[in-house]
Amino acid sequence: MNSKKIKSSTVHSVVVASQLLEFLAESGRPQRVTDIAAHLGMTKARVSRHLSTLSDLGLVARMPDKSGYRLGPTLFRLSNAALDQYEITNVAYRYMVLLRNQIQESLLLAIPAGGDALIVSTISSGKPLSPQLVRGTRWSIPTSPTASVILAFSPEFVRERVLARRTEREPEREVILDSDAQRAEFSQIQRDFHAFNEDPHDAGFSVLSAPIFDHAERLEAALSVVMNRRPGSVNQELRYLKQLKSTALEISRALGSVEMAEKMAATL
Repeated sequence: MNSKKIKSSTVHSVVVASQLLEFLAESGRPQRVTDIAAHLGMTKARVSRHLSTLSDLGLVARMPDKSGYRLGPTLFRLSNAALDQYEITNVAYRYMVLLRNQIQESLLLAIPAGGDALIVSTISSGKPLSPQLVRGTRWSIPTSPTASVILAFSPEFVRERVLARRTEREPEREVILDSDAQRAEFSQIQRDFHAFNEDPHDAGFSVLSAPIFDHAERLEAALSVVMNRRPGSVNQELRYLKQLKSTALEISRALGSVEMAEKMAATL
């Protein structure tokens, strides 16, 4: 933090509030004051003061059993408006239209959301049998290659938190999550700059996904092709891979990415 730029306690408080909200968003579950303070390197008293103010504004909410804090209702009311104004959707849309016209398959754009992939934009293939892609839907590992792409290029502490959360929160679900296998998949995605699953949602559609980066070389979103499944086709993964990655590359460059765009270009 640059002390020369931050000259008032008011501005500094906004920075701290943003850190608290980002931590709660990335956690994906309520967090205790003690854990928040430890992660952000602040005192419990300081965290409590900021959380109290954020709670009064509806930006966070305290759990009824006082076990911790979560994101508040005000943020959820603002979320749809934020999605409509989100830069990536405006920048990516024309590229997505061009890709859809080229391959005649459905597309979706997703952003990171607490370790999941949150769909913010969709374009239908227009075919009679097209997947139902709904903006605002969240996809998660281990079934979603879109979520895997997003996590692969997220900070390591976010990946590990999500792996721990999945093990902790969903022991009763019949979703096999092998943490070591998932880490190996992340490494593969980081090398290949794409992920594929023949039928991740048991709906008869295959999903191919590639990352998009911004000017700070951080993951901004994931672009995915959702296509009719073709059982036994050895070329299913490769069918639109070059077109998808080329489009993701163009969007990344439009957002100002240089280093990660070059690395992705080397895999084409």
